[in-house]
Amino acid sequence: MKCLKKKYEWTIGIRFLHWITFIAIAVLTFTGFYIASPFWFVHTPGTKEAYKIFSMANVRLIHFIAAYVFIFAIILRLYYAFFSRHDADWKYFLFGWLDVKGWFLTLKNYLTFKPYGVEGLKSDKYNPVQSLAYFAFILFSILQIITGIILYTMNDNSIRGVAFVQKLLFPVVQLFGGYPNVRIAHHLITWFFIVFVIAHVYMVIAHDIGEKNGSLSSMFTGYKCEEKNE
Repeated sequence: MKCLKKKYEWTIGIRFLHWITFIAIAVLTFTGFYIASPFWFVHTPGTKEAYKIFSMANVRLIHFIAAYVFIFAIILRLYYAFFSRHDADWKYFLFGWLDVKGWFLTLKNYLTFKPYGVEGLKSDKYNPVQSLAYFAFILFSILQIITGIILYTMNDNSIRGVAFVQKLLFPVVQLFGGYPNVRIAHHLITWFFIVFVIAHVYMVIAHDIGEKNGSLSSMFTGYKCEEKNE
């Protein structure tokens, strides 16, 4: 089977944000679990002391840097969704998952690896399952950012800007019932991202097998196959 016509599906900006977001999530997940429960470099080599070992401080620094990268990526992705000439896909996020008929067809195709362009499933940039998954991803990303900022600033009020952020987000703390619950929520949302990444990889592979249109490689090249010869 040979591709006769290619379609430019993903701009370089979207592809860059995709991989930057993935790397940030991977780093944040690993460092986040370490911060919650340190599991290496706890003691000075050869001793049982923590003398001159700053593993927690170093890991926290990496975690915060990755968090800033993640925040930047999410903000820029939302900008693309609403204002990009090529990737303004906010309608797919907000309304694509409301296609009830498409849900059954899409799930069937994911489980059987059959092409998506069969049985009347309309052709959109995202199918209903993808639409809901990405919509949930944005919502949980915003919530994770907010809870992360709360935890980041809760013990430091020496800087005026930090104190302002604490006051601004304190209603959220009250909504959760206190800082301990904010921490628990921040940890639980991490599991959403873990499940999302696993499901995302599966869906991309299933889509690529079903359609045979280069979905997997398109996030590297930007192009999908639109027409094929049998």
